[in-house]
Amino acid sequence: MGYNVVDVLNKAINITIRKRSIYESLGQRKCDILAVKIMSKALVKEMDRTIQYYEKLKNEVEPEEIDFYIYDKISFLIDEFNKKINVTEINNIKDYLKFSLDVEKGGKSVLIDVQGRFVKNKSDINTKTYKILSDIIYNKEKLITTLEKIMKIE
Repeated sequence: MGYNVVDVLNKAINITIRKRSIYESLGQRKCDILAVKIMSKALVKEMDRTIQYYEKLKNEVEPEEIDFYIYDKISFLIDEFNKKINVTEINNIKDYLKFSLDVEKGGKSVLIDVQGRFVKNKSDINTKTYKILSDIIYNKEKLITTLEKIMKIE
């Protein structure tokens, strides 16, 4: 049996679990900064919702097989992104929001790259895999937009 979108979703779940852990840890380390603590709790909840969403997708999808070469490239991209998620110095809510926004934008970029690698011809945009990735990117964009709005308020 080959690789399919469930394998990609599993990688996305692993990254989301890692981001959840980072957000939670930052909230605990910077608990003296109330805004960071509150934002951490909100982002942890968002990561929990995202994980549930990915799990739901895994159960609903009838996966199409992904060519090994494409999967290998996708896997590499995702793993490299995961390695690049490094916590910078967080001293205030602005630093925290910028860090979070950068992580989420990076994740969106990887998803767009992954989605693009599935397109070899025009009909590929009608596959389940492409549509699932489009939905995931849309949800990621909503989180990015929310973080950007919060940054403008700050």
